[in-house]
Parts: sequence; C-alpha cells; structure tokens
Amino acid sequence: MHKVRWTLQKISARLQFLSEAAIYRRSQPLGPFKFPANSQPMVAIDVDDRDWEVIEPGSYCGELRQEFTLRTRFAVPRDWEKPVALSLPLGVSKSLEALSFLYGPEALAYLDGVAYRGVDPNHQELLLPDHVLDGEEHQLALHGWTGIKDERYEMGFPRLVQIDSPTRDLMTAAKTALEVAKQLPENNLTRVNLLNALDAAILQLDLREPLGSAFYESVHAAHRALKDGLAKAGPPMDVVVWGVGHAHIDVAWLWTLSQTRRKVARTFSRALRLMEQYPEFTFTQSQPQLYQYIADDHPEMMAQIKERVAEGRWETIGGMWVEADCNLTGAEALARQFLLGRRYFLETFGARESPVLWLPDVFGYAWQLPQLIQQAGLSYFVTAKLSWNQYNRIPYDPFWWQGLDGSRILTYFITTSKPGWWGATYSADLSPEEILATWDGSQQKERRSEFMIAYGHARFRS
Repeated sequence: MHKVRWTLQKISARLQFLSEAAIYRRSQPLGPFKFPANSQPMVAIDVDDRDWEVIEPGSYCGELRQEFTLRTRFAVPRDWEKPVALSLPLGVSKSLEALSFLYGPEALAYLDGVAYRGVDPNHQELLLPDHVLDGEEHQLALHGWTGIKDERYEMGFPRLVQIDSPTRDLMTAAKTALEVAKQLPENNLTRVNLLNALDAAILQLDLREPLGSAFYESVHAAHRALKDGLAKAGPPMDVVVWGVGHAHIDVAWLWTLSQTRRKVARTFSRALRLMEQYPEFTFTQSQPQLYQYIADDHPEMMAQIKERVAEGRWETIGGMWVEADCNLTGAEALARQFLLGRRYFLETFGARESPVLWLPDVFGYAWQLPQLIQQAGLSYFVTAKLSWNQYNRIPYDPFWWQGLDGSRILTYFITTSKPGWWGATYSADLSPEEILATWDGSQQKERRSEFMIAYGHARFRS
C-alpha cells in the first residue's frame, strides 16, 4: 500500500516543507552586518563601527584563512514569546563539502561584548538568553575564521526568529521515525507501522496556506497521533546505545595554534549553552592543554566549566596533556604526558579525571602502553582509529590488552559505524542509519547488549 501511494516520498516532502516554513513562527530580517578593514577581534560594545563596510545579505566578504569581525544590532519585539533565536547562515556555499567541520566560516558570538556561543555551518541557530528579550537594542558581534576551503562564501539571510517548540518537537520525532523506516526492508512490519503512524500524524495537520494559527493548533493532535502510532509499531530491539558527548579537537593539524585556541572557545561555549538548554545533557572532554587555553583567554568561561564539573555534568577525561602520538613518542615523553595531564585535572578541578585513557584518533600504540596506563593510575583504554584498516580487523570490541610486562588494561574499541564503512568513527551523528549500522557491525553481540557511540549525548533504543 505504501509503495503504491508513495507514502515515504510524500512524508519526506511534507517534513521538508514544514521544517522550512513552520518551525519559525515569526521571523524578521536582521540588520546588515558591518565588516572592518582589519582582522583583529573588534567585539567590545564601545567599538566605533560607523565607518565600517556594510555587508548586505547575498554579498561576499572574507578570504581564505582570514579572521573576521562582523557586527550588527537587534531588538526582540516585546510581544514575542520564548524561545527566540538568531538564525545566522554566515557562509552559504554550493558545495556540500562546505558543511564539513574543516571548512568555515565559523565564529564566536558576543552579546553586548560578552562571549556567548560558537556558530558555524552546522550550528547556525543562536538561542537568545532571557536578558536580551527586553525589547531594547543589543549588539551582536561575531569574531571568526573563514576556514581552509578556497571558495567564495556568500552571506546568507540572517534573521531574528521565534521558534515554535511543539512544531520542532513534532518534526524531530517524525524525521527520526522516517529515517528508521528508510533503514528497514520494504515488507518489514515495523516499517509499515512507522509509515502508518507518520501518515496519520500528517493527516492531522492543517496545511492550508498560508500556515497560521490553525496549523499550530493542529500540531498537538498530530504529535499525539504519531506517539500512538509509534507505540503500535512493535517492540524496540533489546539493545542500549550510549552516546558520549565529546569534542575531538586536534591541537595541531590543518590550522594554526591560534585557530585551535579560538576553536576551543567556540566549542566549549556551545557545550555550556546546551547544558542550559537541556538539563540532562552531559559532556566529556579531554586534553588539559585545551582547558588551559580557555583559562587564559576566557576565564569567565572556565569558571562556568568548573561549576559543571562540580555538578558531575562535565566529565574530564583522557589521562594525557594532549591526545598524544604513541608510536614515535619516547617512553619519557609518554610518562610526562600522564604526569602533567593527571596533575592538571587534580589541581584545576579538585578531583582526578575519569580513569580512562581516551585516544580515539591515534593510529598505533606501543606495547608498553598498558604498563604506563596502569602506573599512571588509569584503568581503561578507549580508541577507534585502529579499526581504519580494510583487511586486518581486531576480532574483539571489548578485550583485555596485555602489555610486555603482563599489565592488563580493559580496552574498548568504539563500534560506531556508517553503512559502507570498513572502520569505526568517533564523530557520530546519532542518526538511525548510524545506530543500526553500529549494531550490525559490532562484534560479540551474544555477550553484551550495550554499545557506546562517541559524540552526541543521548540514550537510544534502536
């Protein structure tokens, strides 16, 4: 029935339309940004920007690997209800590659001169705090970097938007159900029931154009219909997938150390804002060097991190000062990595970090490492990169790794995968496609029913 009626394609088109037209209940253009001639961070509230170049939506500014400052002002109408956000499509590119984390532009947003949160092509929505929802004019400054892609980026159409939370909740649930249905065989009963549930939900929506109060009143009935249908779709797999919120930041790779420092501020500020938005969200972060950058550059942000660490919502992890190479590095250097890293966490946060050597992105490990891990007071080892091997896969995901001297460390290979990949990834997106591929590619299924995904924080039953 669903194939004949093209239910999957119909639902996909409807959700795409509603995501673009309905999630923002109100919207108004943001004033054009101003762009200075120099690239120093001109973010203070008292900076005189009257003579700066005006960057209109649809125009281009910035060059390859250039730091930039953009400034504008906004005022939230007093009759707008929360949540209110700024939609900031800083760089629009015709290349899908531009959505990669390697390519910008990305920036740290300052509200009235105070660092607030990072924005980039994957995080274009800046949820506004209560203190700027007062009807008064406020300043937005963005200090960022254009990235390493040698391509022209056009300024999108920034907007001040009022989010309709019930509509977003419905869209999120519906898109997830649709993506699960896409992963299942055509005649699978669960797939049929999922499409039944989605079809019933969409039929409850008042889609007469232009969308207005009748549509938003119908959202609640649609969400109830979807929930009722999902409850009838069949029992979930008896598998728990744990998502670990983490930002894997290369201290030195395709950018300068100055950009690493700025990237850390953009990333850590996003995690802090997510913790405010979602009280159940927790975050895991390695590498004391990154924390030291924040302490030096943004002490007020470091104070917020310390509060979250004390609450148990921000987990310090990793053991080493940085996620170190373990092949070319000598024994003394590795020992100092542990010594400096563990001492920093103790002295800075008042407690030892989680007893895990966290090295997801290192290509090889010396045989003496279990001994060093154990002598450093750590108990576990987590990695992923050794699975990037097309032919010689280690036959276990969890196992005991025994070193030269007989020291044994309980080790876990992250099993996150994507269809068609021959290796695991530590940059998960928690999509149904990825979660099901993680289960399919995991070994020793008969011995356990829990798996870990690095990145994203959630608990899923797939």
